[in-house]
Formats: sequence, C-alpha cells, structure tokens
Amino acid sequence: MNPRFMMQLSTALTLAAIALAGVASGQTTDLIISEYIEGSGNNKAIEIYNGTTDVVNLGAYAIDRYSNGSTSAVTIPLPAINLARGATHVIAYNLSDPALLALANQVDTNLNFNGNDAVVLTYGGSTVVDSFGRVGEDPGTAWTCTGGSTVNHTMRRLSSICTGDIVPGDAFNPCLEWAFFAVDTFSGLGGHVTDCGTVDNAATSWSTLKATWR
Repeated sequence: MNPRFMMQLSTALTLAAIALAGVASGQTTDLIISEYIEGSGNNKAIEIYNGTTDVVNLGAYAIDRYSNGSTSAVTIPLPAINLARGATHVIAYNLSDPALLALANQVDTNLNFNGNDAVVLTYGGSTVVDSFGRVGEDPGTAWTCTGGSTVNHTMRRLSSICTGDIVPGDAFNPCLEWAFFAVDTFSGLGGHVTDCGTVDNAATSWSTLKATWR
C-alpha cells in the first residue's frame, strides 16, 4: 500500500480522535455562575463567568434571588457592560466586608441571600441561563451533601462544568458541580478555571485534517 496514503490515514485518524475528544469535553455556550460566597455576617457574593467564544454584554442578564422556598424573585439587573471571553463579573452585597467589596465589579443592596435561598441567572427577563439551589424549596438552613453545605462556605464551580443548570426547580445536590472552601475564602474571586471550550481545538484539527488530503 502507498506509504504516503498510510501516513495520511494515520494522521487523519489521530486528528479525528482529537476532534471528537474536543467535542466530548464540552463548550460553554452561555454565562455560568462560577462562584458563590455565603460567608460570615453579611459577606455574600456571586461570580459570573464568560466561557463562551464571544464578548457578552451583560445588560440583558439579571440575578434572581428566591428566599426561603419562595417562587417569587427579587431581581438584580446586571450592568450594560461588555464581559470579555474568559472574564468574570463579581456582584457583592453592599454590606459585605471591605475586603470582599474591593473584589467586586458590582455592589447591590438586594444580594442578601442566605444558604437556603436559590439564585438564578436569567437572560431577557425570562430565559434561565443557570441556577444555584432549588427554586420553591426551603431546605432549612442550607442544601447539604457529604462535602459541605451552602451556608458558611465559599463554593466554586468544578472546572469540568461547561453549561448552566437551566432547570431551577430540579433537585439540587451541591456536591455534584461545586467545590467547597472555608468560610470567607475570597482568594479565588475574580477568576475561574475551566476545562471547557476545547471545541475550538476540534475545529482547528478538522482544518488540519482536510489539509492532509490535498
């Protein structure tokens, strides 16, 4: 068999495997909630992450807070600013400690959630983009799992999570998508690490794949 053909075939199969691996790993298609701080006293913050391939204007997005199992929300609009690809936007409760406020991009009087309050990220007033907790359920003090609870913790989205939870009324197990850190841990706020977005690599591999047959 033609050696050149065999080399092309081997290269093609390798690149195809890389491309499929990239697709399987997932890509963030919209904003996600990447960090949640329910700390001591009034220390409360939410971090939003843009893992998409585009700059996103936050003006059409909002945070909805559902307290104590309520199905009626208090809405916190996000500002009409551009969030770069790979960047984060941090919203903090206005009565948080100065150390936390110094890391915030936005301060709001209505971000006074507790560990038993659901938080939902929406677009255009009604489209759910991501959610934390379970709307309509009051778990008591907090949602709990073997790794921790949603009270007196900083929680960061696992790097493997590429898309938001768009069903805010489904069961919520915080251990499935979140890592727990000690109360009042602010050190990771303002940046998010993710394994997502490798679909771009797949596209590059496909271009290379086509070139091998020319």
